[in-house]
Amino acid sequence: MFAGRYLWWMLMGIGIFMFAALSLDYITWLTIQLSGCGDMPGACEPVLRLISGMLKPACIWAAIGMLFMATLLRLHTLSLIWFWGPIVAIWFVASTPILLFLAADAAALTQPATLAALPVALLFPAAFVAYLMIAVEDGDMPPLAASAPLRLALRLTAVYGALAGVAFMPELSRIAGTLLDMPALSVVIALAQPYLQTVLTLGTGSMAPAYAVLTAFIAALAASLLPHAAAPQPSRSTIMLRRLRR
Repeated sequence: MFAGRYLWWMLMGIGIFMFAALSLDYITWLTIQLSGCGDMPGACEPVLRLISGMLKPACIWAAIGMLFMATLLRLHTLSLIWFWGPIVAIWFVASTPILLFLAADAAALTQPATLAALPVALLFPAAFVAYLMIAVEDGDMPPLAASAPLRLALRLTAVYGALAGVAFMPELSRIAGTLLDMPALSVVIALAQPYLQTVLTLGTGSMAPAYAVLTAFIAALAASLLPHAAAPQPSRSTIMLRRLRR
């Protein structure tokens, strides 16, 4: 998936999510007012079940699925799917609870406490998605391959972000145990998460190390967009000498 098409699909997914989060509640209210079902007890139940119980969750999950699949297709086009695909999958899984919360209570976006509590796992994919919207394949260098130290920094910070998503997702143990039908796995994850949180926060219990790694990740993404010196091309005499040796 090329950058222009990827941008279009991402805007479509974001638009569907915002429509479900911000507009469907007003549409439900308007439908109730116009139909007059509020005058009869229980008469509005079918409308509420259809819009709030079926249509809104379907739009939200469709938007999340669209964003996820478009990102995977974009990574496949850039030949980055093998490493970045699992990382992005973990980011999206860890970000889904906060997205569902924001969709259920869109007014929370205006509250400073909610903005301050946004998980790091949501900020990592947001930065990476913004990077993928750029036509990075049009340059001379392959995407995310500016230099070996830069590639290492990107991968280490991305792995940290994935581990942070696993460590700070309270619902992970319940979701994993339910989907895989393995109650023992839920217990293992619930016991391992506090230790992983301690390691990722360097024992401080603060999210400052996570935000420092996030800043390094964004800086590395920005640095990969800068022009880099291309490798020197072998001279014609060198090429002829290699052919003679063969």
